[in-house]
Amino acid sequence: MRRLARPLLLGAVLFALAGCDTEPQLMEPSTGALAPDFTLPDRAGRPWQLSRQRGRTLLVNFWATWCGPCRREMPALERLQQALGGDAFQVVGIHVGPDTGIERFLEEVPISFTLLTDAELALENWKVPMLPATFLIDAEGHARYWALGEREWDAPEALAFFAALEP
Repeated sequence: MRRLARPLLLGAVLFALAGCDTEPQLMEPSTGALAPDFTLPDRAGRPWQLSRQRGRTLLVNFWATWCGPCRREMPALERLQQALGGDAFQVVGIHVGPDTGIERFLEEVPISFTLLTDAELALENWKVPMLPATFLIDAEGHARYWALGEREWDAPEALAFFAALEP
């Protein structure tokens, strides 16, 4: 966990210095570079590989049970999945660090979207500076947008944002 603490603290400081006491935009444009591939276990222990998801847009959310903002935004991510999820769009949650407490959390907040666990912090090449961190990956596997911090993913403006994306 120590390897994760320093980037998370740095990310929180940079986020605060960026003037984020005002309402943040839903997501910021990204470079459009190919998202780093990974394979992580889902809740059943089956391998889930990012590059095998081509053809659908993915909203990849890095979170942890110990992260208050992460816990608060999970119901909105679930409602987004319920509203838009299907063959063309999918929410994917990646729990960062040991999966301690996930099952208890899911008893309180049922989630139907794909949940993966990065217990070994294998996704360090994603350079996630803080939690929650969310990336929109297009159907060709390119990172198009990113967001740091908690969002209301099911708010009308968020639904309009996702609906306006090119297929």
